[in-house]
Amino acid sequence: MEQQNLNFEPVVLRPRSASNLLLTCEHSNGRLPGGIRPTREERLILASHHGIDIGAWDLTREIAARLSSTALGGRYSRLWVDLNRDKGDPELVREEAEGVLLGWNRNLTTRDRKARIQSVYDRYHHEIDGQIQRLLAGNLRPVLLSIHSFTSRWNGRARDFDCGVLYDRHGSHARVLAAGLRQENLTVKYNAPYSGKLGMMYSVERHGFAHNLPCLELELNQSRIDTSSKIAKLAPAITRAIRRLPTV
Repeated sequence: MEQQNLNFEPVVLRPRSASNLLLTCEHSNGRLPGGIRPTREERLILASHHGIDIGAWDLTREIAARLSSTALGGRYSRLWVDLNRDKGDPELVREEAEGVLLGWNRNLTTRDRKARIQSVYDRYHHEIDGQIQRLLAGNLRPVLLSIHSFTSRWNGRARDFDCGVLYDRHGSHARVLAAGLRQENLTVKYNAPYSGKLGMMYSVERHGFAHNLPCLELELNQSRIDTSSKIAKLAPAITRAIRRLPTV
């Protein structure tokens, strides 16, 4: 089923852009490949934060349009294969979420799992590498910025801030971005709700490290970007903050 003329290519916007910002959105989509018929419970999980970073891709598209930047997004849900995890991570292809068993991931053979990783995960990361090489060949050294979103409540506790700037080696870039966001009256935390220093920005860090490029992950509170009107209101502010980054 996984090889029946399905489109496994990542979504790429403005693939020939000469911007020195490269945007990625690993958890951009809540869909599964055609032919899979999820149960009602599975559909609810796919539509939740377990299946998609709500609002993240629409926001990424808005920012990319405003900055004329290349943007890449995953074609399928993170519950098909998680593009923001190392291949050795047990949640790369997970069998359950919130206690709901995911039928499309259960009882996968080693061959099926390998084929899925090669067709979706490897293609996504190969495309990012290709875009970076294209920009470097044009004497551009892009800043890599991954866009994600987080739930406003987790384990019964409120996450009462607007955005988190995740970083590891590029603290100076993180401080510039955070300062810009705060100037737009947004509340910001560093390495929250997840820490870039603990491997929680795998995708962008992988490519930043490989090419010696600055890389950050921007996490937005889903309550701020869960409708098109909220995104339209917030996108200009975030774009202005991003413009403050060196070389952008």
